[in-house]
Amino acid sequence: MRGEAHVQRGSERRYYRCPTLGCRARRCPADVAEAAVLGAIAQGVLPHALINAARTELRQRLRTPEVALVGRQRSRLLTRLEQLKKQHGWGDLEDVEYLRERDKVRAALRDLPDEDRVTSFDAYRARVLALPEAIAAASPARREELCRIVVERVVVRDREVEAIEWTPPGRPFFEKRQRECPQGDSNP
Repeated sequence: MRGEAHVQRGSERRYYRCPTLGCRARRCPADVAEAAVLGAIAQGVLPHALINAARTELRQRLRTPEVALVGRQRSRLLTRLEQLKKQHGWGDLEDVEYLRERDKVRAALRDLPDEDRVTSFDAYRARVLALPEAIAAASPARREELCRIVVERVVVRDREVEAIEWTPPGRPFFEKRQRECPQGDSNP
């Protein structure tokens, strides 16, 4: 669809039309098409049950021995930092030696994997679940940018949105949602 605007009786009217030459499809009012697309994007977030299952799976994976090993390493390095501070405070370590050892320990701490992935997961979860409100509050330019990222094509028939074709990266978030039955799976 291609956007176009016309001035009619002193006010601007926006429409979308098929870009194919010779196509006789009627123009669709821009407000109708945009509301349908943005509404579909806002509903594209994953269901709460699926997000909760992913969070539970993350917690189970973090309990594996290699993650516990990283936790022990982190604990040892933090203890080493405290010991270095004490030794420096007591005068057992010179300033240059203390700074060199402290920087080594801090570098080792930075190289360890992030210790609290569940907190990061929850932060991203909050952003995803707030997507409908963010879309409602977004400027027209930001809405247009979002549509270009996730919408490949919109099919309109008789001035109504018939189908939305999603870009490959956005497809998993939206197509599955369209195929879900609101009453749940009828085949146990």
